[in-house]
Amino acid sequence: MKNSADKLRSLLAGQECTDLIGCHDAIGAKLIEGAGFKAAFFSGFAFSASRLGMPDVGVATYSEMADAGRDVCNAVKIPVIGDGDTGYGGTLNVRRTVKGFARAGFAAVSIEDQCFPKRCAYASGVQVVGVEEAQERIEAAIRARDESRDEGWDILLIARTDRLKVKGTRPRADVLQETIKLCRRFQEAGADIVYAEGLANQEEMEIINRSLQVPTMLAQVERPGVHIFSSGEAGAMGFRLSLRGVTLLNCYIAAVKSTLQAIKNEEQISTEPREPYLLPFDELYRTVGFNEAYEWERQGLGGGLRDSVTES
Repeated sequence: MKNSADKLRSLLAGQECTDLIGCHDAIGAKLIEGAGFKAAFFSGFAFSASRLGMPDVGVATYSEMADAGRDVCNAVKIPVIGDGDTGYGGTLNVRRTVKGFARAGFAAVSIEDQCFPKRCAYASGVQVVGVEEAQERIEAAIRARDESRDEGWDILLIARTDRLKVKGTRPRADVLQETIKLCRRFQEAGADIVYAEGLANQEEMEIINRSLQVPTMLAQVERPGVHIFSSGEAGAMGFRLSLRGVTLLNCYIAAVKSTLQAIKNEEQISTEPREPYLLPFDELYRTVGFNEAYEWERQGLGGGLRDSVTES
């Protein structure tokens, strides 16, 4: 019988781009599987909001993610990818994260180049480490992956870069070229999948795929004026995985808000099926607490909101 990592390998080896739906708990994963999707993603953003009632600004810990992720993985037969953030510290923390996620049952773990503690790629204050440190982190993750496999716990490694999400004065074309070069370094180091966050349009998406030979992942969030590419469209551009990381969390919050308002208004709650709908992007972020976190930081109690990249 195939393990979860082998199931993911089979999907990557197929002819289609696989929809990767984000969840924050075991029932969400079961619903994803029951709807016929072939893989799920245990989202740090969604977990932080649902488990802690806090925004994705680096407050969720390794142990919290691994413990909750174990329940998610045990609930379904489809492969589940775990959000490993930065690995939660230095290279030894990265090692612990990768090996711990493998033992929790994840098919793959993503490790990124943000500074620790990280924050959601769409939040204010995204910072990334220098190129050399980013490569060192991914190389540590690959070593940990290989150690884990030798010990009988198979897992794939997704190497992620958020360089395109850093606000700054550098020309976009320069940052894109740096992103491509770093992704190539991840590929050469042995990453199983490469993921560049923040690709702005179809041209950038096609460029990144032409530049790499390993499987790639596209992540998308519903926002005003943004076209969401279907998995078929993403596959035509070369992607093997198409992530919708917070869509179900958004649906959940929208439905709960609507139901609570109906109860408050003493309305009858219909059991008839309704069309799914999402909260506006800004309302989603406000609901999970980003604005409150920003205000805390502005008061000098929790660090700054500086957007930067460490020069290497």
